[in-house]
Amino acid sequence: MNNDQRSGSGLKITSGTGPDGVVLVVSGALDYTSVESFAAEAARAFDGGAERVTADLSALAYCDSSGVAALVRAHKQAVREGRRFVVRSPNTTLSRVFALTGLDAVLTIES
Repeated sequence: MNNDQRSGSGLKITSGTGPDGVVLVVSGALDYTSVESFAAEAARAFDGGAERVTADLSALAYCDSSGVAALVRAHKQAVREGRRFVVRSPNTTLSRVFALTGLDAVLTIES
């Protein structure tokens, strides 16, 4: 299953299902104008029964603090429901933000 979702800010989320669960490929800008689109896609994946949801950020161009908060909320939802939320391939800047805030010790991050 593939599902493309776009928001006005240029955010694009492509959703696909594979052997490791649902992968949300996020590109463009994850910011205050687009976090609701991301949150809706993550919730849809969990509501669909996915045990693992991966946010592939390899094509993400920009992420502000509200985008980081959306990733944390998705992680918290997964923990509450006994599932996994994985952040894959954050860029160098976002990896630095995770390290400076201590989120690299909280979130499951894959290179």
